[in-house]
Amino acid sequence: MRVPVLGLPVVGLAVLMAAGCGGSVPSSDEEGTPVKIGAIISQTGVYAMLGDDMETAMRLYLDDHGDRLGGRPAELLVADDAGSPERGGNETRRLIDDEGVDVITGLIASPVAVAVAEQARRTQGVAGVTGPTPVVVANAGDDGLGGPNVFRVSYTNHDHGHAAGRYAAERYGKEGVVLMASDYSAGVETLKGFAEGYGAKPLKTILTPYGRVTDLEPYFEQIPPEAKLLFAFYAGGEAVTFARSFKQLGYDAKIELLASMNLTDEDVLRVIGPDAEGITSVGMYSPALDNPDNAAFVARWRAKTGRNPSAVALQSWDAIRLIDAALSRGGDLTRRLGELGALTGPRGTFRLNAAHNPVQNWYAREYHNGVNRVIATIPP
Repeated sequence: MRVPVLGLPVVGLAVLMAAGCGGSVPSSDEEGTPVKIGAIISQTGVYAMLGDDMETAMRLYLDDHGDRLGGRPAELLVADDAGSPERGGNETRRLIDDEGVDVITGLIASPVAVAVAEQARRTQGVAGVTGPTPVVVANAGDDGLGGPNVFRVSYTNHDHGHAAGRYAAERYGKEGVVLMASDYSAGVETLKGFAEGYGAKPLKTILTPYGRVTDLEPYFEQIPPEAKLLFAFYAGGEAVTFARSFKQLGYDAKIELLASMNLTDEDVLRVIGPDAEGITSVGMYSPALDNPDNAAFVARWRAKTGRNPSAVALQSWDAIRLIDAALSRGGDLTRRLGELGALTGPRGTFRLNAAHNPVQNWYAREYHNGVNRVIATIPP
């Protein structure tokens, strides 16, 4: 499952778990200075179920490393954005100005992440540090999210949709597709990426009002009778509503479904239950990936929680892992984050491109008997 990246150092999870990441050694002054990580996480609202996995993964990484990152004592300060961009921006300012955090991470919803990144650009870091506070995005996929101080370990919405579109064209053919999503940036951008990767015009695009729909039947009824494939993007509580409605209204017998990763992530599947059986999705991670790093991560997560890790959990683990690797090199954290090469871990190998977004494999997964089994690898 691993893809070598020529010319870039590859750091394995086992090495990171044992001794952080290679590179410059922090100075003796830095080693004794605590590092504060500000995590902005949806603890309430539509994405609360994703927030639980995000915080658990971050704390698990810190527990496994003796609450030290880059050889320094580390503290995780969590703030609830409640799914609100305004609240996320306010919490960012508080964490930087009042708590003196060295870096911001977390960020589930794209609108929140955009507000947080903007606030971090305007709010200078802790005393003695010049320039914006670095932001390591663990989940949000907004295509326009970025900047010199913004680093992402998840994916862009475009890349997610594009990978799904390429897979759909190869498996189902280039005709008769209908697109459906929640009407906000993540949904719209993912559908746009899908159309570009698919390479053919969809029969219809159906958008549902974000966070305000409990009855999807009127929207399913808009699917043209000649349609052969439905590609859908939903996340959090909306994913639960979609999956249950699709099955209970009998659409699983009427049309093939290809889902976004978010719709069948492990945290959502725990709520959906048997209605998710047989759904095929495209994502950047599965707990069923066959490599030693993933086996170690899954075993550790199961020992802690008694269940399989979600993609959000893996991304959140990797967000702290990326910060750990950069801190291990010493010096300015933003600069060190930008200098990191490729990292090998549970998802396989990934690296950050010039825009600080991941270049990585994607996987087609099919859900059976409680597991998103990998049925195909989609290269970057």
